[in-house]
Amino acid sequence: MTKALFIGLCALALFGCDASDDASKTASTNAASAAASPAAQPLTPTTGFMSPALSVPRVSGVPTNLLVSSPSASAPGAILGEAELNQLLIGNSIKQVDDQYWAYFGTQGQLGGLLVNLTERGSYTLAGGQVCKSWPTWAAGTRLCYRVLNLGNARYRFSGINVDSFDVVISRGNPQGL
Repeated sequence: MTKALFIGLCALALFGCDASDDASKTASTNAASAAASPAAQPLTPTTGFMSPALSVPRVSGVPTNLLVSSPSASAPGAILGEAELNQLLIGNSIKQVDDQYWAYFGTQGQLGGLLVNLTERGSYTLAGGQVCKSWPTWAAGTRLCYRVLNLGNARYRFSGINVDSFDVVISRGNPQGL
C-alpha cells in the first residue's frame, strides 16, 4: 500500500507540473516517460498502469478540459466587452502563460492571487470593457487596468493600460483554492 501511494505521488509530481503548450509534445513526453519509467505512472485498476493516450493535454500547465473559452463567437484579436468579461472571469481563474501567476475572480469584486508560493487578497472591477485589479502589497496597491483580447485557442491577452501586458488561459472555478 505504501509503495502504491509513493508511486501515485511521484506520478502526480510528474504530470501535475507539466507545463507543455503542445498536446502532441505532452503525449510524446508522457510516452517516453512511460517507456523509461513505468513505475512512475499512476496505477489503474484494470491494467496496473496509465496509458499515455489517457493523459490529458495541457495548455500552460492547465488541463484542456478545465479551460474556459470565450462565451461569444468573438474572433481572435477582438477586444472583449463588459458582458463577455463578466461571463468569462467571474467565478473563474486566470493562469499567466509564461509565469507561475494565478488569480481567481470571485463574486462581488473579490480577487485571490498566487505568485509562485506567495498569496494575496485584492479586489477587481469590470467596467467599460476593462478589468482593473488592485492588490494591497503587490504593485504597492496601484490600480492596474487591462483590456482583454481573444487570442484564440482558449488564450487571452491582458493588454495593459500603462502597465505590462501578459497572456493567460482561463480555468473553470478556483483550482488553486484562492
